[in-house]
Amino acid sequence: MGDDRGADTTTVVIDPDRLATLEDERSFLLRSLRDLDAERAAGDIDEHDYVTLRDGYTKRAAEVLRQIDAGRASLPPRREASWARRLGLVAAIVAIAAGAGWLVAKSSGDRLAGDEITGDLPGDGVAAMLAEARLIRAADPVAAMELYGDVLEAQPDHAEALAYSAWLLLSVAAQSSDDAIVADAVETARQKLSEAIDADPTYPDAHCFLSVVAAEFDGDADAARSERATCLALDPPADVRTMIESQPD
Repeated sequence: MGDDRGADTTTVVIDPDRLATLEDERSFLLRSLRDLDAERAAGDIDEHDYVTLRDGYTKRAAEVLRQIDAGRASLPPRREASWARRLGLVAAIVAIAAGAGWLVAKSSGDRLAGDEITGDLPGDGVAAMLAEARLIRAADPVAAMELYGDVLEAQPDHAEALAYSAWLLLSVAAQSSDDAIVADAVETARQKLSEAIDADPTYPDAHCFLSVVAAEFDGDADAARSERATCLALDPPADVRTMIESQPD
């Protein structure tokens, strides 16, 4: 009989309190990034201090997001809402979407994740948070990233929230000149985009963003072409299509 004393039998134990602490820290870091940008715009901080603080906040935020993802993945699965409850909430979902998110989709041509009957449940405020994040993500990516984080607290497998929190993290980290910070953000983004695809393989934006990561950061032309083809076949929104079609073959 072989000696298996060297085998790794360690079980990762997730502490929900620790996860809650990490989520609070995530919110603090994202708020700090927003406040820092506001101070810079007002001329209240010099450029050297701004870059130093922003790099520190961004690096820590990427690490905290990675720890939160690992923690959520190890938690017991959420109990599914009953079909009766879901169907009973359809009217409320439609009302919220019509008031905010639907208007965004109509004006931009977006086909959004979670539009099906089995999608966002307004009892958790998910639909409202998504609508707000879609409205502000171009103008205020840090605030949008925080909103998507709140969505993931309610629905950890929400494809849109996973994909766009990854993409916005990359957009923030790309402003850094520190290669280690960018590398941390890329690794976290890659993981979240893979989770988005696992959650909904038909959501085009996640494939589009993963194609960019493969091309721009991994140097993997084959993976970039594959994800790009999948993205375009799934009919992404107009702005994402324009971006992905501008990528070199």
